[in-house]
Amino acid sequence: MVNSVNQNNPTCCTLCPAMCRLELGWGAPDIPAIEYPTEAGAGLCPRGSALGELLGSPYRLRWPVDIAAAAERMTGDATVLIDGNLPLEEIAAAAEIVASWDGVQLCCVVAPEDEQLLLGIESAGAAYLSDEDLTGCDGFVVVGDAFAANPRCARGVMDALAQHRRAPLVVIDTGGGVTLKFATRRITCRPSAEADALVGDEVASAVEGCKRLGVIISAEPGRGGIWRRVGKQAGELAKSHGGGVSAQTIGANALAAVRVREHLGLISLAEAMKSDNGVRVSLGVDSLGMFGWAGPAVAVAAAALSNQTTESAEVVLPVALACEMGGTFLHAGVRAVQTSALMPPPAGVPTVSELLRALAEAAGAKAPQFSGKLPPTDRITPAGATETSVSLPDGMVLVFARHAARHAEGSLSAHAGWQSQAMPLPEIRICPADAAEMGLADLAQVEVETESHKTIARLRVVRHVAPGTLAISESFPEARRLIPYVIDAGSDAVISGPAAVAVRAVEPAKAQQ
Repeated sequence: MVNSVNQNNPTCCTLCPAMCRLELGWGAPDIPAIEYPTEAGAGLCPRGSALGELLGSPYRLRWPVDIAAAAERMTGDATVLIDGNLPLEEIAAAAEIVASWDGVQLCCVVAPEDEQLLLGIESAGAAYLSDEDLTGCDGFVVVGDAFAANPRCARGVMDALAQHRRAPLVVIDTGGGVTLKFATRRITCRPSAEADALVGDEVASAVEGCKRLGVIISAEPGRGGIWRRVGKQAGELAKSHGGGVSAQTIGANALAAVRVREHLGLISLAEAMKSDNGVRVSLGVDSLGMFGWAGPAVAVAAAALSNQTTESAEVVLPVALACEMGGTFLHAGVRAVQTSALMPPPAGVPTVSELLRALAEAAGAKAPQFSGKLPPTDRITPAGATETSVSLPDGMVLVFARHAARHAEGSLSAHAGWQSQAMPLPEIRICPADAAEMGLADLAQVEVETESHKTIARLRVVRHVAPGTLAISESFPEARRLIPYVIDAGSDAVISGPAAVAVRAVEPAKAQQ
């Protein structure tokens, strides 16, 4: 089995690069829960605590299934999508299985904007900074809401500012996130202009005296194809001031997945999602929820709990949660870390590689047992890519913003009972001037409509949102449909750009429906 990891290794939450420690607790004799270690610096985050509710959830997909029925749909050309933030052992084992299976290709799905950001940083050759490394910096430039993306990142920055009282904290965030509240200088720009702002005179003058600059980036969707350029510019800026870059990705192993793609013969996300690329199989990744798509159809979907993809699939299979699979993670691009599973998956529920092996054997392929060989995770030198030009629509535009509690598009952590109760609607942020002009009150329920979709959201009036911009929480599948991803032909990347938006107050009767 792949998932045989020494239980002496720590157990960690892998939903973001912080990799905070977790321990197994019990809410009742048969209800597993999560407890945080008592030592300082181990981490405390609502996303991690949500995992405890999922371990023993009555809504887990766990019933026996007909593997043969799923395998029948993979007899021709097929593309298998798995979560790029799985342990390296799972990714490598899946690649070995697919290599022996004619007509099947494998894609490790990393959030599209994270993938582009990491490729840009790799090409710049900048050093990566762990959360602990941030404490030694004497200045920071932050793009996006890094504090919402990673709670331990915030601690590292605050510890550094306590040591260097005059250290600059320059923040570029059109979405009005929490990081802006702590900025010594706020850079105001329109969505998709973050790359230009990063190399502008305001940033240069603010960090002029820094000897060890930390550039921290939370690559949020809804800005178009800017993130590869942002990553390269961030690396060059950090190197010019003796520092490094900290990428706050969705999931702890995104950089490893990007680095091992060529070593393992994996295909890109853009290639995997093209409509003429055969049958799609999503194992442990909510591809439709992530991209805000109603299609193309997914023939086979596996998940721990229901999501947008399982609801549309022909065959649904159970699979283990990420915290039930231990293995190797490339922590913050700095070092390899071995983690143990928090607890084994329920009886009969396989890991991703075990499920893929069962599908291959049912389809008549000779699936090998995992060799145990892990691919190298050394820095890569990406080939140049065409930058996507972004043109803003006229009038008010909509972008996405990170959310501190929910993970990614919410297909996993939103199943936690307290999260769905605390935030049943997406949050949408607007600046005070725009709210006053539109006659909208703070905390009102509003209808948000783009060309693609419309939904109900809770309005928040936030001082630092860029004028002319609405920023909606990216952690709801309904919100994702407002700005769906597209495959950009010029850069061959999957992107989502700012969308023209209309927002109106909801009548009380409609809000209650």
